[in-house]
Amino acid sequence: MQFLSTFQNMSGLAISKDKSSFIIAKSVNQARINAIKSECGFNCVDFPIKYLGTPIYKGRKKKLIFEESFSMFQRKIATWHSNFLSFSGRLVLIKSVLNSIPIFIFHTLNPSMSICRRLERIINKFFLGS
Repeated sequence: MQFLSTFQNMSGLAISKDKSSFIIAKSVNQARINAIKSECGFNCVDFPIKYLGTPIYKGRKKKLIFEESFSMFQRKIATWHSNFLSFSGRLVLIKSVLNSIPIFIFHTLNPSMSICRRLERIINKFFLGS
């Protein structure tokens, strides 16, 4: 694909074939998909995908999209031993670390109230030390 080579030459940037992919309509036959794959060297993927750390999806928001935020919360909390922290220490961690994790994703995806409540429960459980 000549335009990709032109882009690389003019911008000085390199296109990583491992990180690049393309999405195609379901109505396109497999022979066409294989031809595109062989021409550009990218993989064909389906939704949801991640772009700059934010999930891009088609259709309604699903809880699955926010699972990574939940697991990130759980991993952070697991490294802290809440029974060794005072209430004020836990509050500082919540304000400085836990509240900053979902800001960008929540701003771009506008989660449902059930998602917000679930994250709130995780934070409350950590704060109360249980």
